[in-house]
Amino acid sequence: MADKTIDIDIGDDITLEITIVKLLPDGRASCQIAGYDYPFSMVVPPKSKPGDQLELTRQVKRVDDDLGTVTIDVGYPISVRQAAVG
Repeated sequence: MADKTIDIDIGDDITLEITIVKLLPDGRASCQIAGYDYPFSMVVPPKSKPGDQLELTRQVKRVDDDLGTVTIDVGYPISVRQAAVG
């Protein structure tokens, strides 16, 4: 069953909550994105540590109200649950 949908349109800016899970040796971190169930790594600010929370704001590229997801581009497209959008 899809999560409850909210009014999001293509082109809207949305904010996602990211939690740093593990720091990697190259200045990147393994992160968990709210509403996205797959591994994700990204460059994080210096002095970041596991458990820190960051925000990621991106423009919506696709909306699927039937599945309750929105797609954004983070270098490649990812789909997150609309309920996780801030």
